[in-house]
Amino acid sequence: MNDAPTNNPADAAAKPRETTPEAQPAKPSASQVLIGVIKCLIGAGLERLAILRSNPTPEETQDTGIAFGTFNLRVIFARIMRGVNLATALLNHIARQAKPIDNPRPLRFQPIRARAPRPPRKPRLTEAEDNAALLARMPTDEEIAAMLRHRTIGAVLVDICADLGIGLSHPMWQEVKFLVIKHGGRWVPVIQRTFNRLNAARREVLAGIAPGWTLYYDTGPKSETTGPPPDTVAAT
Repeated sequence: MNDAPTNNPADAAAKPRETTPEAQPAKPSASQVLIGVIKCLIGAGLERLAILRSNPTPEETQDTGIAFGTFNLRVIFARIMRGVNLATALLNHIARQAKPIDNPRPLRFQPIRARAPRPPRKPRLTEAEDNAALLARMPTDEEIAAMLRHRTIGAVLVDICADLGIGLSHPMWQEVKFLVIKHGGRWVPVIQRTFNRLNAARREVLAGIAPGWTLYYDTGPKSETTGPPPDTVAAT
C-alpha cells in the first residue's frame, strides 16, 4: 500500500489554513480621548467664527443667537476667542499631566478631619457682567492659567463649552457630557444656562435689537443726533 503524499488539489483544499489574528488597534488612553475631544471643540469654535465672518444663513444666525444668548457679534467673537485660549491651555495641561490622568490613584477611605473654614468665595459673575468684563479686556495668559488652577478638568470643560456656544442641542454635547462627569465636573448647570440663553436671545428679538434674527454690531452708546445711528445693523 502506497502511503506517499499526493499532490491532489482537493486534499490541499481540505486542510485548514493557518490564519494570523489581526492586530487590534490600541484603545486610546484617557488623556488621548480628552485631547481629541478638546481639539474638536476648538475646531467647532473656529468654524463658527468663519461662518459668522462670511454670510450666515438665517438658520445659522438663529442657532448662534440661541447658543450665546445674544446676537452681539462683539460678545460672540470675544467669548469664542477666550474659549479657544482656555481650551488650548487645557490641552497643554493635559499633555503635562497625562501620566496621572491615564493612571489615577485608587480611591482610599480616609477619616474625616476637622478643617479650618475656607474664606468666602468671590461671587460668580452673571453672564451679562461676564460679557461686559470680556468686552472691556481679554484675559491675559496668566489669567487664563488661573482659570485652570485648583479646578477639575470637567469644570474647565463646562466653561469652555459656555464660551464656544456648546449647549444641549449641539452634536458634540453628549460626548463632552460624559467627559465632564468622568473628570469631576457638573453638567446640570449647562441645562439652566441653555434655557437662560434661549430666553435672552428671544428678549433681544422682542426688543427689536435683532429683528428677524438679524445679527447686529454693538457700536456703543447711541448718538445724540436725530435719525438712526449709523452701522447699527449689519446686513444679513
